Amino acid sequence: MSEALRVIRRHAENWKTLQDNLLDMRAITSLARVVGLQSANLRFQSSSLFVDPGMVKQKIGSMSREQLAELLLLSWHPVVELEQLTDASTKEALDYWQHMLSFFERRKRLATGPFETPGPMDSPELARMRVLEEKAFTKRLDELRIEMKEKAGEEERIEYWSFVRTSNFPQTVLRAQMVSFLISYGMAVLERKREKMFLIPRDPPFASRQGSPLSYPIPITKEVVTSRAK
Repeated sequence: MSEALRVIRRHAENWKTLQDNLLDMRAITSLARVVGLQSANLRFQSSSLFVDPGMVKQKIGSMSREQLAELLLLSWHPVVELEQLTDASTKEALDYWQHMLSFFERRKRLATGPFETPGPMDSPELARMRVLEEKAFTKRLDELRIEMKEKAGEEERIEYWSFVRTSNFPQTVLRAQMVSFLISYGMAVLERKREKMFLIPRDPPFASRQGSPLSYPIPITKEVVTSRAK
């Protein structure tokens, strides 16, 4: 654009006739129209969040591996989540998603009748239906860790069954499940000594590598809980 204007300015003094000047005016008018179209295109691109591919390529090329990994985590929203991603598990998740019928096809099999328009529901109603927990899962874990630390006392450890067992069997199973998460997340340690198992609470900050590298299958039945109580 600037080069075209420079050429017109350089030869402007050489024009003698009206027709020569009209040609200059027509050229300047055409250049002004190009500028107007470019301005409209830029406004359209900015309104549609358009990003120039070349600029994106240059930006990505200048980023470090750590920055690229962080960008992936921020923009990645998987439809299937697994504890550990492997080639086999990723293929399994992909096959599951590809073979899944649409929502309306699956709904036909349920014979639920006419489709009702969804309406709002508050948190107490969702908690009553057990769709939403009354307490956040991480908060419940931390409360259980604090309880474990208080009961461990100066010995800094407590026998597994004396901490997990309650008078209510379903509650015992729930506490055992929560304790397994504490161990997996490095918030507690399970130590086995002969026939007994001890729980050792940890203080924050917690690191995932502090979790137990071993898996201890612990059967929890009414008979086992009763025998441990004796």
